[in-house]
Formats: sequence, C-alpha cells, structure tokens
Amino acid sequence: MQRTGLFLLLLFTALFTRGQQPDTTGTTTLFEKAPMGLVRFYFDDYYYLVDKDCAFKSIERVSQFLVEKNVFHADFRDFDRNGTVILTGYHNQGVKEGLFKAYHPDGTLKWEVTFEQDRPIGDWKYYYPDGKPMLTLNYDDATVKIMAFWDRRGRQRIKDGNGNYEFRMPFAFYNEYGYPFFERKGRIRNGVPRGYWTTQMVDQNEKKILFTEEIFDDSGVLTDGYNLFLDANYRTPMAFIPMSYFYTAERLLSKPCTFDDHSGFNTYLSEKFSAMLRSSQTLTNIEDKFSYEVSLDQEGTPTFVTLKDSLTTKKLNRYLEMVINEIPFYFPSLDQEGNAIADTLTVYGNLSINDAGQFHFHSFRIVREKQP
Repeated sequence: MQRTGLFLLLLFTALFTRGQQPDTTGTTTLFEKAPMGLVRFYFDDYYYLVDKDCAFKSIERVSQFLVEKNVFHADFRDFDRNGTVILTGYHNQGVKEGLFKAYHPDGTLKWEVTFEQDRPIGDWKYYYPDGKPMLTLNYDDATVKIMAFWDRRGRQRIKDGNGNYEFRMPFAFYNEYGYPFFERKGRIRNGVPRGYWTTQMVDQNEKKILFTEEIFDDSGVLTDGYNLFLDANYRTPMAFIPMSYFYTAERLLSKPCTFDDHSGFNTYLSEKFSAMLRSSQTLTNIEDKFSYEVSLDQEGTPTFVTLKDSLTTKKLNRYLEMVINEIPFYFPSLDQEGNAIADTLTVYGNLSINDAGQFHFHSFRIVREKQP
C-alpha cells in the first residue's frame, strides 16, 4: 500500500491545467476525467485505488476533486462492476456532510446515516436485502451504541439498547487461521456489550470453533480478553458491528494489482513481522531493506527459506531469520490453466525504526519465479 496524494496532485495538475489526458502507456491509471468536470476514480472492494484494468477493480467513484486540497468535493456516486449505484453522499471540501446511503447489489437500501462535520450523528440504520431492518446504531454520544437488532428470521433480539446479540462478519483480509467468517455473541445492555462474550470462527461448512472469550464491564469496556488460538490475553476487542470501508477512499491509498496485495497477505506479513520484532532501546531512526527466498510446494507450504539481502544492522539479522521461518503459508503460484504449482518466491520488505525505537515492517512485495 502506498499514499498517493502527491502522485495524484501532480497528475491532476497535468490533466486539468493542460486540458489533456495523462500518458498512461505502461503506467497505472487510478483515475480519469469524466464529463461535466468530474473525475472517475477506480477502487477495489476495500476502497484502495487500483489500476482501471486491474482484475480486482470493483468500484468506480464519480465526483468533483479539489486538486489544491487533494480532497473529494460535492455529490458523489459509487458504482459496482455492473454499473449499479452502491453508495451516494456529499463532501464539503473533503468533509462528509449530510445523508449517505449505501445499496445492496440489487439496488435495495443497505444502510443510511447522516454526517455532520465528518462525524456520523443520530441513527445509522442497516437493512437486509429484502428491505427488512437489521441493525440500528446510535452515534449521539461519544460511544457508539447498539439500539436495535433483528435476526435473519425477522425476530427483534435487541430493543431500546437491551437484548442478545449474535452477528456474523467476514474476515476482510487474509488470516492465518483459514476461516472466512467470525461470529460475535453476547449481551447488550444500555447499548453496549456487557458481561461474557465469545467469538467463534466459522468455516464454509458452518463448522464453528471457539476463538476468543471476553468480559465487558457495565460501561462496555473490555476488562479481560483471551485468544484461545494464541493462548494469550489481549485488551482490544474484536469488531462487533459491520465494517465500513468507504472511509479508506479519502486516504487515497493505492495497491498494486497483485493477489498478494489484494488479499491482504502483504499486510499480514507486515503485521506478523512487526508483532514479532517490536522495539529496541538502542536502535533508533533507521530505514533499511531486506529480502528472502521461499521455496513453496503446490499447497503453499514453505519447503526452504533463506535470507537473501540482509539488513544493514547486522545484529537484527538473526531475529529476522527466526521470523521468516515462522511464516507457515504463502499463496501458491498458478499456471496458465489456474492450477497451483510449486514455485520460488522472493519477498522484499522494508524496516523503519523511529526515534522511540519502535519497529515497523512495511512495503512488502512478492515476486514469483513462475508466475508473472
């Protein structure tokens, strides 16, 4: 992922001050001019900018854009692959204002909320594809509250902020556990979670396995969280309301058109490395690069891993070698028929250490020997 604000500013300057389309031969086209002085932006499912011809492009936004401030402006519409409107709203020089509405692929209302000075106010209402109510969140206070919830059978399980909650959500990006969904379950009192909560992993065959256990106090604050897979405690609860990805569009982040980036696997590597090597009391203000090779079988299991380009800070290489041997899986390469094949991968990454000695691994990139 990369911030593309400066890149956009330079291209917009060329596009609008010269009145010409930018030369996109051999380059990435993240946006183009649209009629009536509007601009068409190209996003993936999670609102990261991608090339217009990328296989993972799924959303197009048509909006005004203020080049000097690098922000969206006025009314906008987002369209899916079939040209169906999936989101409408308004920006006042980059600030969200007024009514925002999202739609299911068949055009029925998915959710609606009003923004004031970039913040949601009042009720955020969600609906099932058949138009029946699903969930009502309230944003009048500093803490978002769950005020109403109906299950798929139409039974109201939460009323006036009190009741029982059981809600399934997909994992947005790659996770090493291999489950596509997780299910949150617990009590809601006065709009916030109370008491004992669980998270279960759910596979495609509806098989469930207990993943986390949590205890919330009367004010909805997590007091105890335990991850059964990692055998570890934590203090930040997992999400229990639907995720909204359209916020990401305003950050103008882009992704290369590779499955490793689109699936979130490169982000997973960043988080995995950063979690294993967190900080140092003696190393500060360092920018470094490294790479390593991985031999994969056709199942994506590493059979041989070796550090290729080591870090300049040699004392860290021993730890780096330990980390690269802890990654249990990579997506296998595919042949021209789409069959998984054994391959050799070269993984490139960057390490930044700030002035407080905190580590951040980022900008991961995977090059496959047998797959372009």
